[in-house]
Amino acid sequence: MLFSENELNNIKREMGKLKDNIVLKLFTDFKTQEDGTKLRRCMACEATYELLKMLEDLSNEKLEIEEISTEENEELAKKFNVTKIPAILFVDENDKEIIRYLAHPTGSEFIPFLNSIQYFSGVRPYYADQILTHLKKISKSNMKIFITPTCPYCPATVPVLTLFALVSKGKISAEVIDVNLNPDIGMKYQVQGVPMTVINEKEVIHGMFTPQDLLDKLVGSKDRDFGGMYA
Repeated sequence: MLFSENELNNIKREMGKLKDNIVLKLFTDFKTQEDGTKLRRCMACEATYELLKMLEDLSNEKLEIEEISTEENEELAKKFNVTKIPAILFVDENDKEIIRYLAHPTGSEFIPFLNSIQYFSGVRPYYADQILTHLKKISKSNMKIFITPTCPYCPATVPVLTLFALVSKGKISAEVIDVNLNPDIGMKYQVQGVPMTVINEKEVIHGMFTPQDLLDKLVGSKDRDFGGMYA
């Protein structure tokens, strides 16, 4: 993904908003060569690594990318149940996974991914209080959203899931899955259009939805505490 000088300046400005130091785990298939360089056979892994390293370089040392090889560190891949690459994991200080990207966050998905990094660093989303108010009513949940980089509706939908996951500190976990990179998972869940969201392996939402819609699914009620902001 190539950026103009103006775009790079904008990205640097956004990365400058990071609050706390954070680490993202990137699982790829690299093999360390005799000269110390890393060879990645997976093209999407190479592109994802380059993108994340660029963000790291522009973060004023707030973001660290920890690249882990599924070939050289099978134990860690097994610990985090990584069977697909590239996989980007947002993991807290207790090794609890909050968000998983089975995607190369490019195209229209780049800005939502950048926003997720900001919120992961401690930047507070503006509707955090509404989520926290209902957190006790929500059981431990997992959400999967299926996307493609060219989907016009995904950029407005992905942040809803990732923010719920981040604010809940992992009580609600989110997986962002690019069906182009993971067609087998798409077939398993019978994905015929994106975005498509699966909640706890049973509830399915087709297309876009609001924070209130997601809250209704997670809580199982229609208490409209988000008000008219998202109507």
